[in-house]
Amino acid sequence: MKANRALFKKYIHTTHHKEKHLIEKKFVEDDFVMDALEGFSQEPNAWSDFEAADKKFYKTQRNRRLTLSAVGLLVSLALGWYFIPAAGTKNNPSIPREVIKVQAIRIHRPSDVKSMVPAAPNERISPLQVIQDLKASANTIEQKAEAFERIAHIPAAQVEFKRQKEQRLAVKMGRELFIQNFKVLDYRYYRKGERETRPTLTENELGEQELKIPYLNLLNKAIEDFAQQDYKLALLHFDEILQTYPDDANALFYGGMCLYNLSEWSQAESRFLKLQDIPFANFSEEAEWYLLYVYQQAKKEAAFSSLRKSIIEQKGFYAQKAENLKFN
Repeated sequence: MKANRALFKKYIHTTHHKEKHLIEKKFVEDDFVMDALEGFSQEPNAWSDFEAADKKFYKTQRNRRLTLSAVGLLVSLALGWYFIPAAGTKNNPSIPREVIKVQAIRIHRPSDVKSMVPAAPNERISPLQVIQDLKASANTIEQKAEAFERIAHIPAAQVEFKRQKEQRLAVKMGRELFIQNFKVLDYRYYRKGERETRPTLTENELGEQELKIPYLNLLNKAIEDFAQQDYKLALLHFDEILQTYPDDANALFYGGMCLYNLSEWSQAESRFLKLQDIPFANFSEEAEWYLLYVYQQAKKEAAFSSLRKSIIEQKGFYAQKAENLKFN
């Protein structure tokens, strides 16, 4: 026997005292039910008042549901009207004012490179400037990390920073080494066969790759050519790496710098953009910064303004440099 609407109604309307007594006996230890039974017994019109209030409540609820349904229908119709293209433009999406056409990564042959014309000396970015930027950027990041970790009176923030730092190092920042003072990503940790004595990652995140070329020898040669400003020969070596490893961060970045100094703006753009879509972020900031130069030289004002704003808002090492760089 449950204390529900039917039970209360039966108790109030029955004339058999024995049946009422059985109900009272069943719920004698339930103060709430006993108070309700007593209240209904003392007030003859209590049940009719209760039913009237009940009907009013359900009527209010029904009206509210109808109102909400009507509002929902109107909103759906309005959204549908807004997003349905006008007649005659159904299959013609709007085209932005300036569409940036990015070339696919191109692997060059010696005949392709031979015809390339180096940029004017004042338009080139020298290898020395690249070294200085990479070192200054790395020092700034380390100083920020050390300064933050010294704030011992805010343990929660410190723990959160360490967690983010470890996650970035584990997921996006690969191990590095220096070749002739140029930072490079050390793929010996991430490619099977580069060095068997070093542990490799599980590659669930990064994708294990078999060793197919004498990678370090080729990279050393390419970096040496780049340092000597022999951008054409360096580009051929970097492209040889990309032919085997299309997402190689070192070949993409330094190959992009070679293409920039050879006035191949579109191809440099494609490589710097590609660096944003690979597993490692070691050259991410630098790629954005030098991409800004590409847009400046290629006269892509809208792309330049958008990227410049993004770099400034990130407040990284290149933020102040981006503020000082103007579109000519």
